[in-house]
Amino acid sequence: MPSKSAVLTVVLAAVCVAVPAIAKAPALAVSQHAETGSMPKAVTVSPDGKHLVVTNFGFWKTRNLYWYDPATLKKIDQTDFGQVNPKSGEGGNAVEAVFSPDSKILYVSNFNENKVEIVDVATHKVTRSFDVGLRPKIVVLSTDGSKLVVANWDSYSATVYETGTYKQLHKLKVNEHPRGMAITKTGKVYVAGFEGEELDIYDGLTVGADGMANYATHKKLKACKHVRHMTLSPDEGTLYLSCYYLGQLGAWDVATDKMKKLVQIGQEPKSSAVSVDGRWVFVANFGKPDNDSISVVDTTDWTQRFVKVPKMDQGCGLALSPDQKTVWVTGWNSRTVDAIDVSPLGIVVPTKATAPTASITAPSEKSASVNPASKLTL
Repeated sequence: MPSKSAVLTVVLAAVCVAVPAIAKAPALAVSQHAETGSMPKAVTVSPDGKHLVVTNFGFWKTRNLYWYDPATLKKIDQTDFGQVNPKSGEGGNAVEAVFSPDSKILYVSNFNENKVEIVDVATHKVTRSFDVGLRPKIVVLSTDGSKLVVANWDSYSATVYETGTYKQLHKLKVNEHPRGMAITKTGKVYVAGFEGEELDIYDGLTVGADGMANYATHKKLKACKHVRHMTLSPDEGTLYLSCYYLGQLGAWDVATDKMKKLVQIGQEPKSSAVSVDGRWVFVANFGKPDNDSISVVDTTDWTQRFVKVPKMDQGCGLALSPDQKTVWVTGWNSRTVDAIDVSPLGIVVPTKATAPTASITAPSEKSASVNPASKLTL
C-alpha cells in the first residue's frame, strides 16, 4: 500500500498536468518617434495603410495637417487650410479626420471655422469645404462611405451628410458637447455628450412614403460619466467607451444596449482602437500619472497593462494599422507621434472578406451630381 506522501505526490503531478500554464503577454515597445505640430489631436491611417496623417489643433490657417510615411514616420508633406475668419482674423484649425473606404479622400473637421474640409489624398490639398454645426469635433463615416456624421460640440447636435453632394440628411438632437460617436452597419447611431453620462441612440432607419429616411426610435441611456471616445468591435457586438474622468473602459452591449463591463485603465483615457480579431483594445492615456502610456486591454480576461511611451506627454490620438502590427499615438503636450510595435501580439488579419450585412437603403437624389454610393445605407 503506497504511503500518504506518495499519493500526494501523484495527485499534485496530475494537477500540474491538467492545468495549463498561463502564457505571459508579450512585451510591447516604441519602435519609432517623430515630432509633430502644436497640440496634435488625432492620428489617422488610411484603410490601405499607405497614408498617415496628424491633425495639429494648435495651428491656425497653416500647417493644419502633417503627413507621414507609415513605414518610417518621416514627415513627407503638410496641408494648409488657408482661410481666415474676417471677424476674428483667425484661421481654421483641424480636430479629427477620417479616410474614405477607398483611401482617396480625407474628411477633416475644422473646429474654428465650423466646417468640414475635403482633402484629396493624392495631392494633400483641400478641394472643398462645407458648413456644419458649431465647433465640429469627431467625424465618422458609414461603412460604405456614403454618409458622414459630424459631432457638433457647441450645437447639441450630430449632423448626417450625404458624401458627394454634402447635403444634410439628418440633424440628431443630442446631449451637451457631443464627442464620442459610432455607427453600425444597419445605421444605428450612438452619440455621447461629454458633459453627462448618457448615450443618445438613434435606431430604426426607415424610408417613408415621401422617400425620406428617418429614425423610428431615439432613446437616452445611462452609460458612464464623460464619454470621450467610442470604438465598435469588428463584429459590432460591443461598443467600447472611454470613460474620461473615471479612468475606465466601458464595454457596451449593442444588442441589449446595456453596459456589460467596466475596466479600470489609465487616467483620462482618450482615443482608442480595437484589433481585427476583437481581442485587444488600445487606449491613449492623457492624465497623470499615466500620461506617458497607452493601455492595452485583453478582452478574453479583461486584464489591462500599460505600455510606456518615454518621450510622450499626454497621449491623445491613437490609430491601429490595417496590418495590425503598429499602434500610433500622439502626445498633446510633447508635440510627438510614436509608433508602438504590437506585432508580438500575433493579431491575424482575415484573408477572406465577410459578406456585407443586409440593411435598409436610403433614398437617392434625382440629380446627375449625386454620388452613386448615396443609395447605400447609413
